[in-house]
Amino acid sequence: MKKILFVTHAAHYGGAELFLRDIVLQARQSGRLWPVVFLDDGPLIKDLVDAGASAKTVKAAARILKLKRGSSIRDVSSALTGIFAAVRALIREFRGVDVVCANSQKSLFLAGLAARLARRPFVWILHDLVTDRSFSPLMRRALVFFANHMTAHVVTNSQAAREALIECGGEGDKISVVYNGFDFAADFPPGASGADRGPVLREAGLSDLPTVGVFGRIAEWKGQHVLIEALDRIPGLQAIIVGDATYQDSAYFDRLRARVDQRSLSDRVKFLGFRKDVPRLMAAVDIVAHTSIDPEPFGRVIVEGLALGRPVVATRGGGVGEIIDHGTNGLLYPPGDSAALAEALRSLMSDHTLASRLAAEGRSTVIARFSIQRSVQDLDRVFEDL
Repeated sequence: MKKILFVTHAAHYGGAELFLRDIVLQARQSGRLWPVVFLDDGPLIKDLVDAGASAKTVKAAARILKLKRGSSIRDVSSALTGIFAAVRALIREFRGVDVVCANSQKSLFLAGLAARLARRPFVWILHDLVTDRSFSPLMRRALVFFANHMTAHVVTNSQAAREALIECGGEGDKISVVYNGFDFAADFPPGASGADRGPVLREAGLSDLPTVGVFGRIAEWKGQHVLIEALDRIPGLQAIIVGDATYQDSAYFDRLRARVDQRSLSDRVKFLGFRKDVPRLMAAVDIVAHTSIDPEPFGRVIVEGLALGRPVVATRGGGVGEIIDHGTNGLLYPPGDSAALAEALRSLMSDHTLASRLAAEGRSTVIARFSIQRSVQDLDRVFEDL
């Protein structure tokens, strides 16, 4: 069994970090030790250590951690200053390691350089769609260059993400798909749905009306405003919006709250902020809505909603179509189309047989396809084949 070391830049929770946490802990249960080196501090490190995993921090150059998807040539040039100390520190961590695996774009560059110098096979897990909508031309070229020339293999979290990388010039024969996996027995047990509906609604300051929930980081591309527009068309529906905004998205969050006030929806729309009890909240709503106006590489929230037996309405595009088959295990609508979202929500509210059928089929689908055990097995196969 090969010794694997993961490197990632962020220790604050997001989709990629949840994936990393889950595979590391599942691997440990099956006898594999997959340690993680972080390039910055955050709560995920303590959570891993408390669960018995190996995790530590190697401080990277602050400038490279500040790079964004739209970074300019000047930004990238500035970030290169001072990274050599971080690369040397990573090389020391690679002693005795058979394969190095980066779990983010920023760790790709640092860990890729260090792995090349240390002569270690290098794998990159890509959690994004590499498109012109998401990355600047410079960043796309840099990602493709590293994928083609610095990695032994690239793993994407959906077929859509794989195809997007290939369209940008990625070498398809070294790119494979490993879907995000979930521990359904532990986190989404049968019968959990609806158990806390009354208490959750009362805590949120809502009535007993049918309730839709949107879950995830608040950002313009996540499209929470589309749900607010749809609610304007459905007087008998209320909503919880769960998640917080980063500093760069704070203005959008302010506009969302202002829009709710302007449309006199404050009694039917509640912002709950960042919550650790998302499964409890999700299980309490009648419908889970996914509202992203740009394509998602995967869609963790969609799988979570279906796993909890909730009917899900989601936007078409990206990896969402690999989870939901429209009319079979969920409903899809065009991104940004609030009228279409409202129509889908009405259909689920008025046709309980449809809602129950979609929810049941959705749970069966995700349990069969997206288990954490399967993700670890697929990823381990990538490592062992190098």
